[in-house]
Amino acid sequence: MSIKSTLGILFGALLIVSSVTPTTLSANTPKKAKSKPFLIQGKLPHLTLMVKQMWNDKDLALTQAQKKKLMVIRKETISGAQKLNKEIMKLETKIVHASNMNINPATLKESVFKLANLRAQATMLHLKCIYNTRKILTQDQLDILE
Repeated sequence: MSIKSTLGILFGALLIVSSVTPTTLSANTPKKAKSKPFLIQGKLPHLTLMVKQMWNDKDLALTQAQKKKLMVIRKETISGAQKLNKEIMKLETKIVHASNMNINPATLKESVFKLANLRAQATMLHLKCIYNTRKILTQDQLDILE
């Protein structure tokens, strides 16, 4: 048997084994997890979502003027967060790919800091949304939501 055919058989066997046997590194990695762009996860309220869910609730009793202002805040926040999230996902993919290619971490430093900055921008957008939403609602309305 030639070296080429032996290497071919070994390579084929390796491909079969690696495709059937999950690795420890990939076993716990969700394939398409929905990621949020914020630095703070699950600890800040999503007031615009809560308001949206209770938009026509009689107890919350939003006025037309409040609804108009809240829609502006919601649109600004969602469009800003979506734009940042696209950049974040793209940069994360680039960093992960580079890491998987065993690139020296020092060469990824600038990208990692840029990623942190984008997530910080998204968090500030979220905080601004919460702040501005609370300014529009009365204390009674806030009590109902929170």
